[in-house]
Amino acid sequence: MKWGPAVASIGIVLLVWIFVFSQVRYEERQAINAAVRTNIHRVIAFEQYVRRTLEGAELAGTFISEQYAPSLELASSTRPAVLTIDDAALRAPGLSEISVFNRAGDLIATTVAPPPQSLNVYEADFFRQHLSNNSTTLFVSHPSRSNGSEEWLLLLTRRVNLADGSMGGIVSIRILPKELTSFLQNAELNTTDLVSVINLDGITLARREGNALSFGEDLQGTLVMQMQEKNPYGTYLGPSSLDGLVRYFSHRRLPQYGIFVTSGVSADEVLGPVRSRAIGYYLGGALISLATMVAAWLTFVLGRRRKSHETEIMAANSRLRNAQQIAKLGDWRYDLQREEFVWSEDLCTMYERPSAENRLSRMDLSQLVGPHGIAAFQAALEQCRTFGGQQEFELAVRLPSGAITHRHVVAIADFGAAGEVLGMHGTDQDITPGKLLESLRQQVGLLSKLDALKAVAATIAHELSQPLTAASNYLSGSMRILTGRSDPANEILVEALTAVREQLYRAGEIIRRVRNQIGSGQPQIQLISLAAVIRSAITQFEAANPGSKVSVESKHDIETEVVLADPIQIQQILGNLFRNALEASFVAPKISVSVRRGKGGLVEVCVHDEGPGFPATELEVLSSFSTSKAGGLGIGLAISRTLIEGMGGKIWVEQTGPSGTTICFSVPKHDDRA
Repeated sequence: MKWGPAVASIGIVLLVWIFVFSQVRYEERQAINAAVRTNIHRVIAFEQYVRRTLEGAELAGTFISEQYAPSLELASSTRPAVLTIDDAALRAPGLSEISVFNRAGDLIATTVAPPPQSLNVYEADFFRQHLSNNSTTLFVSHPSRSNGSEEWLLLLTRRVNLADGSMGGIVSIRILPKELTSFLQNAELNTTDLVSVINLDGITLARREGNALSFGEDLQGTLVMQMQEKNPYGTYLGPSSLDGLVRYFSHRRLPQYGIFVTSGVSADEVLGPVRSRAIGYYLGGALISLATMVAAWLTFVLGRRRKSHETEIMAANSRLRNAQQIAKLGDWRYDLQREEFVWSEDLCTMYERPSAENRLSRMDLSQLVGPHGIAAFQAALEQCRTFGGQQEFELAVRLPSGAITHRHVVAIADFGAAGEVLGMHGTDQDITPGKLLESLRQQVGLLSKLDALKAVAATIAHELSQPLTAASNYLSGSMRILTGRSDPANEILVEALTAVREQLYRAGEIIRRVRNQIGSGQPQIQLISLAAVIRSAITQFEAANPGSKVSVESKHDIETEVVLADPIQIQQILGNLFRNALEASFVAPKISVSVRRGKGGLVEVCVHDEGPGFPATELEVLSSFSTSKAGGLGIGLAISRTLIEGMGGKIWVEQTGPSGTTICFSVPKHDDRA
């Protein structure tokens, strides 16, 4: 750390200069590539122009040869008179002089006015060239002076063959050398730009450097001829053979005419702008290097002061981290736009999640806190949006390990620049130990209540047994009196009194079972028809609630089962579940009872309602004195749980939520082999 700024500054300086040199080199390559591409395009256009010029001359020669072929045959033996060629089709700007010679070399027609009367070219090199070669391809000769003037011209000749294939003569066309480079006459060329048309024997036919024209230079053995021989369509960097200026050259050969064209751009002209910018880069690199060294010195001077501040901050963070761990506290943040939670490392640890998985969606959170937890969070968010301020709520969390913990959450809103709510952040504290202590305190109080309730229940059971016995005796006497009289109406009264006596007997049985349950008595387990017990419980419930418009539907998924259970306790459990279902439903209550086979020789009975579901966890629902009803004691499901477990079964909440609640219990099935 002590030498870090110095090492970093040296590294920065090195990187700066590496960048400077790399940038200069890069721009040089770009400039060279651009110049080479431009030069290649220029030489291709130059080649096309020269080709079209020569093809035009060749076309004119073909036209002349066809017009004067009969004259060539007639004039083969005698010297003919020279004719004047006057054709508008041959008055092209580039064609300075057109002549026709017979196979003896005598001039027979020309565009020169007045025409010379005696001219023979039989011994000329260009004529001898056509004598030895029967090709009618255009032949390009070196620049020479015109016959009628002192002007230098390029001689283009074409052999004319007769019908039998023998030579009838030649057509010669003279053009000015500048015509081969005139396609650039309106172009802005640098004074060092160069274009040339060169014969393959090394003689320049036309050369333009800037705006200066020349021709006839001998380039045999020079670099340009060596590179043309090596690659007829290539590009190279080298000095010019005449002025020694280093240029990027591109050349292309026209093999049918025995010539090639070349174009060159000065290397100094190409790299000049890059070298000018390079000076600025070097100055900038020097300034950056100086600024970097000054910054390194300032960093070194201020390092000790910053180090002391960092030590204090680290100590404060350590104390805060320890305090959070002691208080079992973690922090979180919620992004409203992304709908994403970001947890601290401590919070991930408390929720048994890897610290790398600190980003959670709403779905991830709902798997931990359930739908009621998500609803509490949404309510806090709406409160923050509407009123702002601090929001607090508690959650029951089921961890991945199955453990249930209780959390106290504090949240405040995050606001944007325009005052809109962007999300929330806050703390999450584990209050499970406090909740456990509170639960223990409640259980101590509930045990006291339970003892008092046992005394009250024993007293009520004892006091009610005597009037119920007396009422049963009165009913029996009345039935005997009515039975001795032969009156049809008496039979109806006897049936009604019999039903009343059965209900009094059932009430007495319930009181006796309550006394046994409070004391040390055991349930009366016997073989019973489960379907008959369910029908009896439904009948009793509907009779006890005539104005509720309740509809209880019994669904038997299996055949009528014979089970080992106490019928009175089964009816008591079903009646308790029916009452809870009725109170949970608001409009047109609909309750269903279904029977199905379970595992381990058990038969399962399920009661389903269409209410909003339980707001607490399953353990809280089945615990004593837990109720969500105003004025309720909270012992109904707890008593049902005790009764079922006493008969060898169990009770559980199978489903709860907005779509309704299903509570199931199981009883042993009768087995003939047991």
